[in-house]
Amino acid sequence: MMPPVADRFTQVCRERLRHPAVVQDDLTLTYQDLSRWADAVALALECAGGVAGRGVAVLLPNSGAFVAAFMGAARAGGVVAPLSPRYRPHELGQYLADIEPLAIVVGPETIDPVREALATSERRRPALVSVDVPGEAELLEQGDSSGGSAFTGGDPPLLLLYTSGSTEAPKRVLRSHRQVALEVEALHRLFDVTPSDRVLGAAPFSHVNGLVRSFLTGTLAGATLYPLPRFGRRQVPEMISRERLTVFGGVPPMFVALSGLVPRQPADLSSLRVLFSASAPLLPSDASRFHARYGLWIRQLYGSTETGTITYNDHPRIEAHLETVGRPIPGVSLTVADEHGAPVPLGREGEIVVSSPFGASGYDGNAEATKERFPAGTYLTGDLGRIDGEEYLTLTGRKGWLINRRGYKVNPHEVEEVVRRHPGVAEATVAGEPGPHGDEIIRCIVVARALLTVEEIARHCRERLADFKVPNRIELRDRLPRTATGKIRRADL
Repeated sequence: MMPPVADRFTQVCRERLRHPAVVQDDLTLTYQDLSRWADAVALALECAGGVAGRGVAVLLPNSGAFVAAFMGAARAGGVVAPLSPRYRPHELGQYLADIEPLAIVVGPETIDPVREALATSERRRPALVSVDVPGEAELLEQGDSSGGSAFTGGDPPLLLLYTSGSTEAPKRVLRSHRQVALEVEALHRLFDVTPSDRVLGAAPFSHVNGLVRSFLTGTLAGATLYPLPRFGRRQVPEMISRERLTVFGGVPPMFVALSGLVPRQPADLSSLRVLFSASAPLLPSDASRFHARYGLWIRQLYGSTETGTITYNDHPRIEAHLETVGRPIPGVSLTVADEHGAPVPLGREGEIVVSSPFGASGYDGNAEATKERFPAGTYLTGDLGRIDGEEYLTLTGRKGWLINRRGYKVNPHEVEEVVRRHPGVAEATVAGEPGPHGDEIIRCIVVARALLTVEEIARHCRERLADFKVPNRIELRDRLPRTATGKIRRADL
């Protein structure tokens, strides 16, 4: 018997054989087409050595190829690690060394960065599987199928995701087929998703928001998915109008960009019945500007890599409650606690503590971080918030120092490490500061050991970091402010 997500996908494909599953540019895949492509991927992975319980890294943009790769790996029993196609070879090398995948699924836009990342690795060589041609999967390179990481658990694992969390190193989050299936079922009920829906896949599928709430929620309902390899602020309203799309889950920068757009032709978004923003707070002023242009209110959704979806703003008077991220969705419970873990009164700020059947039970291979963040079957989010008399949650900040850049959580220590590798840099520190639209910008302060320009540092970062990690603001100084014990005085930066 196949695990729940793979089994549900197979059931949908049987029931919806000729129903369009993916529409992308001139390519339309029926569920029958998609099932056959997924089978081709599964066969290629089996030829690579069998992936049951082994990592399969997927480096593809939002596309039908991504959907086929993910579902093919799921059918083969692999643990799917979706990685951003925007990662640079240096970043890829770090993640691949940690995952030790049996195979990597690539497309024409990611094969070269992957090969460059693997060229300097001394670890076992993974197989490379190409999905360039719709309906086909080719084993480009046979890897070393011996050794490598195998992931186990009480339930078959499905997803391997990374979160920066509250310590310096990225941490692995494993979620099982059962956990993901439960979340998708809850989202189906929450949004009333049916095969008649047309879902826009704008948020990256390498991130939990686009992966679960757009791709998996749409596909496992038998709906039609419209994936976008890259968000285009002119393309999106035109596509929604032309295709009469019904579900759009995005991130705040998307809605900010759409609000400021002067369209080439009138955009009719009235077909949208589900419209939500996640991954970072959406400012009420930005939501109001979007409403003024398109006549629709955006509802906020709150979740995390560790827990999946936590809350959704279903308030009937949404225009007066734009700041809230809503109430817990069915099955999820949360409390707001003080520094001792005790619940605080309504309206009082505290840390958000979550218990969820969709969530991971800890960080894979990191007992110390698990003990710190997952006490007694709960998850300490590190987010601050307060609950009002109607049980709606409003986020108020973060306990930690992670930078929320366009919905991505950026670890400042990772950026600092890259900046410090420039031969002209003596010292560097990185921090976040409030941006104009509710997220943060990345600020980097550098002490140079030789003549150095801001552009040289920026270029150095662009060559080694995904674009969302590159500092927005770089400052050159003679020294960094420090305490008597030598620590950087961040308040004086």
